[in-house]
Amino acid sequence: MIKITYNLAATRKIKGWSFAFRAALLVLAIAALSALTIANLGRQLQRNHAEKNESGLLGRQVSEMQNRGLLQTREIAAWKKSRSKELAAANALIGRKVFSFVARLDFLEKISNPGIRIRNITLANESAGRISMSVSARSLKELFALYKELAPYELVIANENQTNDDEYQANLNFKMSNEKI
Repeated sequence: MIKITYNLAATRKIKGWSFAFRAALLVLAIAALSALTIANLGRQLQRNHAEKNESGLLGRQVSEMQNRGLLQTREIAAWKKSRSKELAAANALIGRKVFSFVARLDFLEKISNPGIRIRNITLANESAGRISMSVSARSLKELFALYKELAPYELVIANENQTNDDEYQANLNFKMSNEKI
């Protein structure tokens, strides 16, 4: 068998200028990448600083709005306190007017047959007031149909008579509350 030996140091020599050029190129590349990294970090820090300033501004605006809302709430409470008597009087007026004459007249129109004629009506100025009215009917059947419709409302027939024209007249009195309309 043959013995082979290699001496790498004897056959290979490092060229100084070539090595220095490559090393300088490597150092320049590292320096360029470091500079790029530092520039990016600087921009990121500026963005973070701008965002912190903006969030601080928004926080101040929110606290100002909360303070303004608190002031307005206090002003409203003071206004309510100073105007409580006027509000109570207005609420009392609203409480007195909790019914509608028009709704009552609509109800009477719905229950009246075509043969019924309301000649006179008096409405009380309260929510559960009595209604008095004079009616005339062409037939007794139509008058009894009206009585049947008004029976749930504490109907009182004050007077009933027949005229010479074969017409029936009656004076009615009944109590109607708003809940029944």
